Amino acid sequence: MLKSGIFLEYAGQVDYKTIDHILKNIKITKAYISLQKTVAKRVYAILVECLENIAKHSIKDSPAGTRKQPFITALDRNDKIVIKTGNIVHDDKRARLVKILDYINLLDQDAMTHLYEEKINRKSMPDENGAELGFIIMKLKSGNKVKYNFAGIGNGFSDFEIQISVNKYTMRKLIIEQTTNSPKVNFDPERNVFEISGESRPPDVAGFYTEILNWVDDYSSFLSKSQEGKEPVVFNLDFEYFNSSSAKYILDFCKQIGTVRSKGKDVAVKWHYEKNDMDMLEVGREMSRMAKFPFEYVQKN
Repeated sequence: MLKSGIFLEYAGQVDYKTIDHILKNIKITKAYISLQKTVAKRVYAILVECLENIAKHSIKDSPAGTRKQPFITALDRNDKIVIKTGNIVHDDKRARLVKILDYINLLDQDAMTHLYEEKINRKSMPDENGAELGFIIMKLKSGNKVKYNFAGIGNGFSDFEIQISVNKYTMRKLIIEQTTNSPKVNFDPERNVFEISGESRPPDVAGFYTEILNWVDDYSSFLSKSQEGKEPVVFNLDFEYFNSSSAKYILDFCKQIGTVRSKGKDVAVKWHYEKNDMDMLEVGREMSRMAKFPFEYVQKN
């Protein structure tokens, strides 16, 4: 019986029959069932990659005097799901693994997506083992760095361990394409992108902005659940023009951001304006005064 909060504890040789058995049992644990659906799918995908890496690359016959069977664990720790794996590898694999992991850990999410597309579109070579693509998928699914450690155990072998954390709480994106009378909205928490830009005079102004205001309410709740220290959240407001009907809702939006700030979250507004558009700058200052928190003003050349 697994302890509360533990999805998986397994040590032993791994083959594809074992993988099927492990994954089947994970799906019925209380810890897994309680996860948000998106988080559960990310955890599952990472576990698959970890288990398949062990099955493909682990040394099957451990040299005399070394510990251990391969292992994998997954547990709920605070606001993360932490997955750990370990297996013995030949020392001649070590340099390449370090190079791969250090490289992908430097990349942001957009660069990781580009690298993933490049790898899956490239023609496979007969001797490729797939480990690099597996690590890329782990990083993409987790949104966090892949931690790793090597411990030499002699005779040309090392104990190789990795740890991947998945954020337990996720927040949906809000993407609204720009039209001739409504602005572009791009709220993407995973990439830390928050932008409204363009001209605002939608025919159904209430319907358009209600979706945005509801999203901010949800995002405020998400920030209160997530305990992880994240980058500052900056909402970039870059309006070419907005009519009087839009102005009320834009102010309501700014007041919502002010409420989130008042709860101690690192949230800010950058108000963009054309170099000679003093009216838009002044409107931004008025919005800031009425919302009761300072904006940052960004002049566009």
